[in-house]
Amino acid sequence: MKKVFFMLLSIGLIVLALVACQPTAPAGPQIEISGAWGRPSPLAEGNGAAYMLIENTGSADDKLISAASDVSEATEIHDMTMENDIMKMFKIDGIDIPAGGSVELKPGSKHIMFIGLHGKLEIGQIVTIDLEFEKLGKFSVKAEIREP
Repeated sequence: MKKVFFMLLSIGLIVLALVACQPTAPAGPQIEISGAWGRPSPLAEGNGAAYMLIENTGSADDKLISAASDVSEATEIHDMTMENDIMKMFKIDGIDIPAGGSVELKPGSKHIMFIGLHGKLEIGQIVTIDLEFEKLGKFSVKAEIREP
């Protein structure tokens, strides 16, 4: 009887160890950012913009709720629309990033706006942008200034 008990106990421990070693998909949002870049600015003052691909490979939705950078007085999340052949740009309070989905920030669409630049954004310069997500929290990304 003891042999059977110890054999079953051993099998149970082996199964438990194998299950514990299996990789599990992380719960919640998992944000990946790629292709971050910004446009050069012709003036030392004024505005600039940055673009990137934001992917959520996790199992829960998230939302980009703010952006910050030391290259400007203010950094905002913006979108653009066309109305009567006039392009209008406006601040938005966030961008939903669905679970298993992605959102591309690109010219003529959603983007990060630098308002009141502290100096020119020059080709080759690397700009740090601090993004904040509703669930994931803060996330820093480096964007290279380059021609589109």
